[in-house]
Amino acid sequence: MITGQLERAFQLAEKHKLDVNTILELNKVIAKEVNSSPKLEEKILLQIIQLLENNKTILREAT
Repeated sequence: MITGQLERAFQLAEKHKLDVNTILELNKVIAKEVNSSPKLEEKILLQIIQLLENNKTILREAT
C-alpha cells in the first residue's frame, strides 16, 4: 500500500510540477482529517492540487 501511495505521489508531482513531499504531506493531512475511503481522499487531493495550480496561474498573471 505504501509503495502504491509513493508511486502515485511521484506521478502527480511530475504531472502537476509539484514536489513529491508536498503530495505526500497533503495525503497525510487529508487521510487524518477526512478519514474516508481512498477514492474520496484522492478526489480531495486532486481538488487541492487544482487550487494550487490556479493560485500559481493567478500569481504569474499578477506579476
